[in-house]
Amino acid sequence: MGVLDRFWAKVEKTDYCWNWIPSKYNGIYGQIFCSGKLIGVHRFSYELFKGMIPTGLVIDHMCKNKRCVNPDHLEAVTHSVNIKRH
Repeated sequence: MGVLDRFWAKVEKTDYCWNWIPSKYNGIYGQIFCSGKLIGVHRFSYELFKGMIPTGLVIDHMCKNKRCVNPDHLEAVTHSVNIKRH
């Protein structure tokens, strides 16, 4: 099974968020094995739908749901902006 199949098999779409169902790193963020390493599923989703994450930026969940992988809810921001929003 390819990484895209594994990703979609573990996403539950609601009317608003796309929730990552399986285990979460540190009890907060989901991870997926891709290209020989574990990466955050929110980062994977962002790059899948929006492109590469610019160097030095992190992914903010604008919906405040850390399980969400809906690309419309994800934004690349600086770490300081991400901290100020939460």
